[in-house]
Amino acid sequence: MQQPAGASMAQQQPTLLWRCPQCGFIFTPQPTTIRCPRCGENLRKCRYCKFADTVTWECTNNRIRFTFGDETGRFHIPEPDHFWACSENLPNLQPPTWQVALANPITRALTWGAAIAVFMLVVFRFFVLPAVGPSEVLEAALVSAQAILARNQYTAGEPIPLLLVVTNAERVPLDPCVVVLRGEIVENAEVRTQPATIYPPQRTDRSIRLTFPGLASQQSLTAWIYLTPLGAQRRTYELTIDVYCGGYRATVSPQRSFRVTIR
Repeated sequence: MQQPAGASMAQQQPTLLWRCPQCGFIFTPQPTTIRCPRCGENLRKCRYCKFADTVTWECTNNRIRFTFGDETGRFHIPEPDHFWACSENLPNLQPPTWQVALANPITRALTWGAAIAVFMLVVFRFFVLPAVGPSEVLEAALVSAQAILARNQYTAGEPIPLLLVVTNAERVPLDPCVVVLRGEIVENAEVRTQPATIYPPQRTDRSIRLTFPGLASQQSLTAWIYLTPLGAQRRTYELTIDVYCGGYRATVSPQRSFRVTIR
């Protein structure tokens, strides 16, 4: 069958950008562009044309079908690497808008900068701010916590249960709620909570940080914290409790420090 020849009217139509389906390179094509400037992929393949039906591998352009098709009006796509002077060839290689934006170095740099800024803000908001010392964090009178220790004396290896009730009386939700246990007694202690924390406990030399879900306005959180000292000597230890919600330090009552004796 004779192949259609002649200058392509579709190729002469202005096209902003093409994206090579082989290597992903985005560039501005010329009317005479045939191959990708980067990898050399043939961009005039019939499979890349808007009239190509790659399910049946037939051309759907009526002019090509009626002029060069078989007796049933069907024209088979010449593949795999055939390109020809088809007057109806119109590559469908326009990239999505987001790929066009990322192809611009300035836009790509701004996007990366914004992503890094958001990441640093999240790290500061949820990890750095709750971890700073009490003197550097605002104390909110409307965020309160009650810490209750059943007793002050425990035998070696016995879990120390601590009941904690945190209340958010602010008009806005506060997220997350962070409980910090400090003292020599928590150095080698196992800890479990009910309910479970949203992140694994984070440890430093003499502290354990527990992160619970945030609190909506006028909502309370009741949590049991079971601290099991491992290898603790038989003496009296100081245990300090600090609670932070949404960047505020909660007022802990009746006291935020306990003396715990291991017998």
